[in-house]
Amino acid sequence: MAKKIRQLITLLVTCSIIPGCLLNSVHPITTAPRARPDAAHAIVVIGVKDSSVILDEYSAKKQDITGNCYHYNRIEATNPSSPGKVTYLAYEVPAGTYVYSRRNGAASLDPPVLGSGFIAPAAKTVYFGDYISVGHNTVEFKRDIDAARLGSQGLLPPGSVLESAEPTITTLSHPFLCTP
Repeated sequence: MAKKIRQLITLLVTCSIIPGCLLNSVHPITTAPRARPDAAHAIVVIGVKDSSVILDEYSAKKQDITGNCYHYNRIEATNPSSPGKVTYLAYEVPAGTYVYSRRNGAASLDPPVLGSGFIAPAAKTVYFGDYISVGHNTVEFKRDIDAARLGSQGLLPPGSVLESAEPTITTLSHPFLCTP
């Protein structure tokens, strides 16, 4: 009986850990780093207003997101209590392509750019765009590079130049489900 209880506890612990996709190589930047990104990373700036957004790392080779139950690179941007205005957030990310996640729930993009991604080139600092909640489970997508440059100044390395990220067309990604 004790062996079955230990097995049950092990199973429950495993089930609670694995679906969490604990490993993420994307890191939020809260103060300006002293150095520019290295040859394997980029800095990405995203604007959010009255919303949160998830952007998944995308593999052009697999034509799908790169995540799995153990390692899932994603940008999770949440407006930190500045209702009514766009807040700019910066992230150090593995260089690559990022797409609007299907894990954003029912929130659809307007104009619809689902399936379109942005490239975060190695050693560069780029701006993807602004994700603005407009109600009715709709997130409006806009780009204003001048506002992003102004709003992210304190988050970027000295001497870095924020550029607009190059958009790229991707296939519709599939979410993964982790089960024991």
